Amino acid sequence: MIKRLFSTIILSIIACVAVNAQGLCVINGHIADSRLGDGSELKKVYLTRVNEFGQQVTIAESKVENGAYTFKYELAQGEPVLLYTVTGFGDGMGIELFVEHGEVAVNTPSAAQPCVSKVVGTPVNDAYTEFMDIFANGYKEVEKEVAALVSANSNEWLESAEGKAAVGRIESKEGINTVSQAIRFLIGHNASPMMLLVVECYLLHLLTPAYAEQVMNAVSTSLYTHPYYLSLRNRVLANNLKVGNEAPDITLPLLGGETKRLSDYRGKYVVLNFWASGCAKSSEMFAELQKLYDLVKEYGDEFVIVSVSLDTDKAAWAKAVESNGINREGWLHACDGAGTVSPAAELFGLENTPKILLIEPEGRAVSLDMEIGEVVMRADQILMGDLYYLDQIEE
Repeated sequence: MIKRLFSTIILSIIACVAVNAQGLCVINGHIADSRLGDGSELKKVYLTRVNEFGQQVTIAESKVENGAYTFKYELAQGEPVLLYTVTGFGDGMGIELFVEHGEVAVNTPSAAQPCVSKVVGTPVNDAYTEFMDIFANGYKEVEKEVAALVSANSNEWLESAEGKAAVGRIESKEGINTVSQAIRFLIGHNASPMMLLVVECYLLHLLTPAYAEQVMNAVSTSLYTHPYYLSLRNRVLANNLKVGNEAPDITLPLLGGETKRLSDYRGKYVVLNFWASGCAKSSEMFAELQKLYDLVKEYGDEFVIVSVSLDTDKAAWAKAVESNGINREGWLHACDGAGTVSPAAELFGLENTPKILLIEPEGRAVSLDMEIGEVVMRADQILMGDLYYLDQIEE
């Protein structure tokens, strides 16, 4: 159990962290045994990162000579320090590290097992390594105590009901000790991106919405502009998404190349709809949405319609926008190309298309799943001054 817990933590918390910085980052890697799992020699490695839409992007490549490689990356002023991965080892394996100003040393015992590499040399990398060591040490303590049980009894006894109960007590005790150490570590690093990383990828699913908000309030204000603070806040909002609560602030890669955020339209009512070009019901919905478009245009710019496509083929998406007759002035169209695993779809708990939501000017959800006819009716009410939804929203 505790082994699975540690494995889950290690795999999940390598997802994100950021600080703002500038300057040259030099990554010096050394691999003691550069043979891959299939026995071949590792010739080249790549520096990659995952963008906000979950797509892996290759940033640079380096030859491996005598087990050594080097990357040099110049961070622009204000560029966030993000988690990158050194890849090229095959089977999806890699070495996670943070690209920040300074020299980073990456020591890898074997190219066949790059995940056991040690990364040191810069503040965020050192803090991350220290945090990971908390869990590694906890796992070692479990192994030590279980080995003592086996020595005092037997392997057969360990598989008995009594033995399994004893192991469970050890795992629970050490698990509590480990998490307690981790919490103390976070308290001491509330101005570090490490706090954001651990909370989003390890702690958040354990927290109640109210406690999650308290954790957000404990984060240093110096981190408020970091991309992963925004990511964590979106997760908190998504976990507590209901009528009257603030909606997640999704990214909108618009038709034409511009990128906006949902929060850019604060001060207006937002009709947010999700669709896909291959969905027949989506096409039917657009016929009604055009009626809404005509209605709200007649009364000015109190409303904005934002249509988010879950297509993976952006060319097909653009063609569908034209064929459905919805490429109209002021009607916004967005698509990140990630399909059903789009971060926007995930944050809004999308299970199928089409889906229509109504968001009021302060960013709170008025409805999370309206019928298109109801959207038109409600928009007409609002335009006439009947703010019907206020009775549903709790301050």
